[in-house]
Amino acid sequence: MYNFTLIKLAFSLIVGVLLGFYFEFTPFIILTIGVVLLFAFIISFYSAKRSFLQNPIFGVLVFCMFIYLGALSSYSHSPKNNPDHYTNQVPTDVKETSPLLIAEVFEILKPGLYQDRYILKVRELNFKTTEGKLLLNISRNSLLPKLKVGQAICVSGQIEDIKGSLNPYQFDYSRYMKTLGVYKQLNISHGQLDTLANSNISLRSYAGKLREKIIVRLKKQNFKKDELAVIQALLLGQRQELSPEIQQNYAAAGVIHILAVSGLHVGIILFMLNWGLKFMERWRYGKLIKTVMLLIALWGFALIAGLSPSVVRAVSMFSFVALGMQLNRRTSILNTLFASLLILLLIHPLYIFQVGFQLSYSAVFAIVVFQPAITKLVNTENRSLRYFWKIVSVTLAAQIGVLPLSLFYFHQFPGLFLVSNILILPFMGLILAVGIFLIFLLLIGLNPLLLPKTYAWMISIVNELVAYIASKDTFIIKDISFSLMLCIAFFAFLISVSLLLKKSSFKNLSVVLSSILLIQLVFIYERYEKPKNEFVIFHRARNTDIGITSDYSFNYYTSDVQQKPSFITGYEIGNKHQVDTILALRNMYSFAEKDILVLDSLGIYKLPDFYPKLILLTNSPKINMERLILELQPEQIIADGSNYKNLIEKWKETAFIKKIPFHATGEKGSFIIKSVKATEGN
Repeated sequence: MYNFTLIKLAFSLIVGVLLGFYFEFTPFIILTIGVVLLFAFIISFYSAKRSFLQNPIFGVLVFCMFIYLGALSSYSHSPKNNPDHYTNQVPTDVKETSPLLIAEVFEILKPGLYQDRYILKVRELNFKTTEGKLLLNISRNSLLPKLKVGQAICVSGQIEDIKGSLNPYQFDYSRYMKTLGVYKQLNISHGQLDTLANSNISLRSYAGKLREKIIVRLKKQNFKKDELAVIQALLLGQRQELSPEIQQNYAAAGVIHILAVSGLHVGIILFMLNWGLKFMERWRYGKLIKTVMLLIALWGFALIAGLSPSVVRAVSMFSFVALGMQLNRRTSILNTLFASLLILLLIHPLYIFQVGFQLSYSAVFAIVVFQPAITKLVNTENRSLRYFWKIVSVTLAAQIGVLPLSLFYFHQFPGLFLVSNILILPFMGLILAVGIFLIFLLLIGLNPLLLPKTYAWMISIVNELVAYIASKDTFIIKDISFSLMLCIAFFAFLISVSLLLKKSSFKNLSVVLSSILLIQLVFIYERYEKPKNEFVIFHRARNTDIGITSDYSFNYYTSDVQQKPSFITGYEIGNKHQVDTILALRNMYSFAEKDILVLDSLGIYKLPDFYPKLILLTNSPKINMERLILELQPEQIIADGSNYKNLIEKWKETAFIKKIPFHATGEKGSFIIKSVKATEGN
């Protein structure tokens, strides 16, 4: 039997965090609501007297208090509500000034093609104490050393907004960084940066140095490039060295979670140690000693993995799970799981927007709730079969929990996920144990003899197995359109099933059937939802891309007909329109009663009896912008990514003087015209 009180409180807190994130509240409103709720809560508490939630008003007020706490936590973590945050101290005219920053390297990110990327913790801005996180992009220089976690630096440059997605339904990097608490960026070269001697000595910086030391010693063991990259990802949470091919293979095989130190790794370590230390329970105070040992081991692993935010989050969650496990009740695990959720969100409310956080809690919740029921489906006395079925049941339960999120975020379903997880997960404990033991030997300076070769063989077997499974493209379902509404409906169904598993009753069965009906209604609504009729000028460097959706058709016009870029695939998924035909660009279009001229490098715009309302500039045409505006008198001018940046700036300045709206897709993103009924012209 499960107690769902903590779950209800956790959901109330989540609602509050979302309200605080998406809606702006003044300090007066926050203070007023807090005072009113506090007085109402105190009065209701004394009237409730004995048992929790005996008084319905008291119960409602408790949930309202948690909604308020969530909103307050989200409000207090917003930079605009923190006068000490650097975003509130940056000079207004950033184009004329380059503020001087003193900061500490907080996290090392995966590098881009031309830049190394770091998250900084800002200490000072123009010699004033400040705080907040900043994204630092440094032009790559192979001759200069990389920055290290905890290192103090002095840097000067223009603080800019992080660019969001430039095309519809594309990954929004700006929004992603905001979920990490990073709101601005700095683009510099190594000449604009100086390292300082007074680097901050903290547990995190020590963990970073320890991880660097481990990596150096691992590199001396002559692992192959892909083997070393997987080992670093598997044990240390360092994914920077992973090749795109390795990442694609693991994603296609449905085991990408193996390459990120997360709840899976911490959970396996916890359950291995819990089983290995079971003998302690026979001692006096054995359970207490065992729990302390488990917590020390978990946080020791977090230290080895560099105390990165994702690792700290996973270890924090499983520390609570470890406490619940020692009570020998599945309800205790569930309650401590949601207690950890409450505490983590109160401390870091932005965690709720991080995909890893959502996946971890969904998977563990599903394992706790659904795995026992799945296990009961097969009864066998054979120990090997029982162990095998337990692995299958855990994999299935976890996949049930993360499936809605996986479809919503990644839009694909690896059909062989069960095969790959059954083949790999039973040995994950051994792989982690051998890897951690190897690191221990390297740190204390002992010669590991044949252990590195054995471990390299184990990792290579996993890589080859994953590559083989990933090569079966037939079983990978891609480009699945799965909306947020569907995701919520499916989670409602999972929660209703958990209620039915808690107690079989007509009421709970009705809830399950209602959730199934809800899913069907969402499907019907989205199936017959009025289609979007749009004319879209996408952004792509050195290319011109135009999409026209009309009723249920999608025509794609491009200067590069040989391939379909990823942002078009994203648009197909998000807009639920598949490309009917890929066509060469035309010079004239008509949409929503607007004539559109595509002006290419030839610069020909004098056409008889044709006065377009919109002009799209492509491939850097050599034109006199003043004369063009005077002769055609367009309503708006658009410049896409195929033009030179210096020309775009000149055109923009001229358009501003002539009071003509100017839209550069490289700055403002794609240009979209919407219409109830679309018509195309030649």
